[in-house]
Amino acid sequence: MARSLLPLGIVAAAWLAGLIAHLLWPSHTWVNLPLHSTLETLGGLGAVLMGLVLLARKAEWEDERLQGVASGLLGMGILEGFHAVSSPDHGFVLLRSAASLLGGVAFSFVWHPSGMLGKRTRELVPYLVIGGTVAFGLLVISMPGQLPRFTVQDQFAPMALAVNGVAAVLFLAGAVGFWLEAGRTGRAEHQLLATLGILFGLAELMFLFSAPWEREWWTWHFVRFAAYVLALTYVSRGYVWMVNDTRKALAQTKRSGRRLAAEYAVTRILAESATIKDAVNGVLRVVGENLDWELGMFWEMEKQNQRLRFVDLWHAPDVEADEFIKDSKDRTFTRGEGLVGRVWATGKSMWIPDVCADPSFRRADMAARAGLHGAFAFPVSKGERLYGVIDCFTRTRREPDPDVLEMLADLGIKVGVFVDRQRTEQELRETEARLVEEERLAEVARVLGDIGHDLKNLLMPITGGAELLEAELSECFGTLPETTAAAIKPARERTHELTEMIKQNSRRINDRVKEIADSVKGLTRPPQFAPCRLADVVSNVYQTLRILADEQHVVLRAEGLDSLPVIRADESRLFNAIYNLVNNAIPEVPSGGSVTVRGRLDESGKNVVLSVIDTGKGMSPEVRDSLFSYQAISRKVGGTGLGTKIVKDVVDAHGGTITVESEEGKGTAFHITLSIDGPAPKAHS
Repeated sequence: MARSLLPLGIVAAAWLAGLIAHLLWPSHTWVNLPLHSTLETLGGLGAVLMGLVLLARKAEWEDERLQGVASGLLGMGILEGFHAVSSPDHGFVLLRSAASLLGGVAFSFVWHPSGMLGKRTRELVPYLVIGGTVAFGLLVISMPGQLPRFTVQDQFAPMALAVNGVAAVLFLAGAVGFWLEAGRTGRAEHQLLATLGILFGLAELMFLFSAPWEREWWTWHFVRFAAYVLALTYVSRGYVWMVNDTRKALAQTKRSGRRLAAEYAVTRILAESATIKDAVNGVLRVVGENLDWELGMFWEMEKQNQRLRFVDLWHAPDVEADEFIKDSKDRTFTRGEGLVGRVWATGKSMWIPDVCADPSFRRADMAARAGLHGAFAFPVSKGERLYGVIDCFTRTRREPDPDVLEMLADLGIKVGVFVDRQRTEQELRETEARLVEEERLAEVARVLGDIGHDLKNLLMPITGGAELLEAELSECFGTLPETTAAAIKPARERTHELTEMIKQNSRRINDRVKEIADSVKGLTRPPQFAPCRLADVVSNVYQTLRILADEQHVVLRAEGLDSLPVIRADESRLFNAIYNLVNNAIPEVPSGGSVTVRGRLDESGKNVVLSVIDTGKGMSPEVRDSLFSYQAISRKVGGTGLGTKIVKDVVDAHGGTITVESEEGKGTAFHITLSIDGPAPKAHS
């Protein structure tokens, strides 16, 4: 509605100005050639610029009528320019009338049917009009005395009135046509051209009732000038919009280029990284440098605790956020807690314009002290499986960018696929290693079975020979005189002790081989739990190893064992465990040293703690860390390293725990904790 009233407002203002001038200066003629030339020059410039804008935007619509109007405006502007620089004679009015007629013809193009001109002709029309109007203007200026008369005795000649009358009709007809087009299309260009057509048409009608330099003559000049100002306003606004659009397009192109560079860099990093840590650090750096973020962190999902914990970070060199970083390293997040927790819960990227103003951001105070404001976070996942969350910060407040969030969501998927592949490969390697280990252990078990069978066969004559030797010694001893028998009684008791030790240890050798096989294959025979006195078990171990200890000049001690309560345990397996620890300790203890088995109750009174303590050489960290596994390192010549693994299996079978303390040059202490009541019964499904 406002645009519809604009022509009427301009005409009313011009007539009002003319009326005031008439009342103040009746029948006044004002000759001011510089002002006239200025108005015509500005008007011509406006027409040319308007025509150029319409031609530049012709790609937005396929309408040859608008192209015709644009060509006419170019011609009008050129002729107005010649009119402004010419002297006030016959050519002066002729150029002005020719410009109006050309403009009227151009505006009347709105009534011509589309497709009347071919594409080639439409392309040539602007050049033809420009060339024709320039040639015509030069001709008029160069031959002013040979042109038709358009003024007679300071009045416009009939020919001038006729030309401008036709122009008025054509302008008004064009205005009606463009007004109808504006109602159909709603385009601002159609409304503008309708308004210009009305103003130009009214100006030409005023021309018919005026004389040079009189009040009415200046009035229609100002109406035309208003039309040109309107055209210049449109051109200026269009230029501003074009510049803004261009800037936005350039900024968008720059952002798109940086995003593509970031995506390419992330893809390259994931292809070249050997570990998850390397990949994540590279991704944080790329996101920060390419998308103008200054601090980035990676939070990894802990499967057991179901929490996100800090793993790695990247920050720009000039960022000082030590307190914020330190606090972040000590934090964990649960599902839905904080920014990273909400990303975990929703599975979608999130953006916070200013974390300092977000009540749900737990680190807001420290972020404020570090000067951090804008933040976003995105999940690192594959399908429904979340591997972690990446969050980034900047020191400026930043509004959400949907394109960036979409790109980051894609990056999160790429990183998630990488992490999934790395972990799958790791699981495959572990599975392959486990299969190889199982094959190796199966072969070991088979060999041990063969060895055990052979040992059993080899030990049978030893056991039989010991029994036969004991019988022969008893028979011989019984035939000796009483005085002689009394003299050699200590020797007889010693031989009896030795033959009994041979028989017992032959049986234990068989059990020992079986225990080793069980350790390799797992405990195939369930433990036989029964009441057991640890003092008796240790005594049997010492009895077996006393000769070896005496040869090494190592003292075997027992402390606090007699006061221990009876426990439920597998005595045979406990013997093997303690035997291994003491037997391994004796060679490591220098002459004059000791091996002590000490017993006590723990603070709860429900468990016994059995400690095997030696004053030997101690262990290096490498040896200590390999204990209780198949990779255990033996320092004895010909040792297998399986002794501590057997001990660990026995302790596990009893539901207990074993720890070790060792310092090189000072000795080693193993601490076994066993329940008095035996292991807790297993739940049955």
